[in-house]
Amino acid sequence: MSTREILTLQFGQYSNYVGAHFWNIQELSFDYTGTSKTECNHDILYREGQTTAGEVTYTPRLLLADLKGSLKTLPASGGLEELNLEENLPWDAIEKIEQPGPSKNEFLKDIDSENASKVENKQYKLEQEIDTWTDYLYPRFHSRTVNIIKEYQSGNANESFDTYFSGRLIWKSDFGETFTDKIRKYVEECDSMQGFHVNFDCTDGFSGLALGCIEHLSDEYTKSILAYPIIASHFSDNSPSTEEEREKSNLKDSVRLVNIALSIEELSQHATLFVPLCTGEKGWRKPGNPRLFDYVNYKPELYYHSSAILASALDTLSQKYRHKGSIHTMSDICADMTGYGRKMAAATIGIPFALNESEYLIDHLNKTTKPLYKSITPSCKIATDKLFQLITVRGIPESYLKAPMKEAKEQLNLAAYRCNNVKEMFELYFQANNFLSATNVTVCEKALELKTPYPSIFSDNLNKYGFVRDNNQVEKTLSCPVIAGYHNGNFMADMIEKLHRDVNRVKFAKLHKFQQEGLEFADYTESLNRLAEFKDNYEDDFEL
Repeated sequence: MSTREILTLQFGQYSNYVGAHFWNIQELSFDYTGTSKTECNHDILYREGQTTAGEVTYTPRLLLADLKGSLKTLPASGGLEELNLEENLPWDAIEKIEQPGPSKNEFLKDIDSENASKVENKQYKLEQEIDTWTDYLYPRFHSRTVNIIKEYQSGNANESFDTYFSGRLIWKSDFGETFTDKIRKYVEECDSMQGFHVNFDCTDGFSGLALGCIEHLSDEYTKSILAYPIIASHFSDNSPSTEEEREKSNLKDSVRLVNIALSIEELSQHATLFVPLCTGEKGWRKPGNPRLFDYVNYKPELYYHSSAILASALDTLSQKYRHKGSIHTMSDICADMTGYGRKMAAATIGIPFALNESEYLIDHLNKTTKPLYKSITPSCKIATDKLFQLITVRGIPESYLKAPMKEAKEQLNLAAYRCNNVKEMFELYFQANNFLSATNVTVCEKALELKTPYPSIFSDNLNKYGFVRDNNQVEKTLSCPVIAGYHNGNFMADMIEKLHRDVNRVKFAKLHKFQQEGLEFADYTESLNRLAEFKDNYEDDFEL
């Protein structure tokens, strides 16, 4: 069977935070002993290669972009050991002066040292030590993976990479040419490529950069493009204390809002399927209150925390077409979710899937009155009827399904008792709870592994397998069951309506930087009109 490779592209700081967790989850789940069953086909996202020294490498099939100064201790070459080309040069007569680089935190020092195996049992204070996504990055990358935008410095408030058109201009420069060349090299290595994952910050210049790239992919390759426009969980100007700060914050909110609107409109033209993500309820003008999950305590102002939740969702959702037992491809997922021109879908996650350690799944589903998951798409409330949805459930053992017949008692009166496995029981649950809906369920045996450096955000009320404890014996949660889903239906019209209404309130005259970079009022108005037309695809003339 062919591998059906996917190339992943990441644009922007917060998307790289999400990406760091995502690739950590992949790499830390590798089994080098051959003793554990691997459900996931890692060759879909990874590639085998060789260093110049002839050593075999296995690295993510990945290109990422970020600003100058964002890498800290990660070399721009990706971090794999290469031969030192300077060894054969006559350096004796030359005095070489190097500035000392940033120092590595304890976790990075440990994974570089002989003590890498001890990392799992050690307590780190990463919350205090993380300044950027490379501070907790476990894997090493291929030399073409990392791409730095040299024109902008990370954290420089005077010259910020903050508008859609700043990104479009960078894409039209040598940066875009080099990037497309690297895409071509990756694509040429693939035997049977199925498409592209594109994760990008949609609130700043990376929105324009990513859309320039997505337009190129759409023109050059006949492959599926699954895009995730991502909004960070917090911005540094979210809590202004003076009138001047409030004005600045409002302007920044307006700029971010326009970037989001332009991104969504362009994605509706060029992406195959796109799913906006944010752990905040609103997304714009501020990210809003954090989405709350039972038994999870995370701080939205810490990107290290909130990005782990989104990475867990991406890992779980993509099992649908990476699982060895799955017949689905990414293009199947895109086709299933985008009927009637509805290219934008919502995503949800339930982390952990809060099953009691002494409870059967049949009883949990029968008595629960709350949704099994929370929306991680901003300003979006998932409907309960007229839905297309693709659900992935992981980490619930078949032994938790139902009681043996001798002990079943009231369970025997439930229709669900006739279900023979976890998949059938969830299918029955969704059939009963979602009117006029089509639901496809994928079940994975393995739970989400929470190995270091995954943040310690889970409650002490969970046991080590992520189930709710019956006793007082506190233990570290090593894995947890998760449910995640893609959802589409006419309910998405409300989100587009809200975005269109809010962006229309922004006065074009205030968007000085957009105008300086070439945005004409007529083009801007046309983009917003197309956004309103996109909403028409979600009007309620639904047929299954």
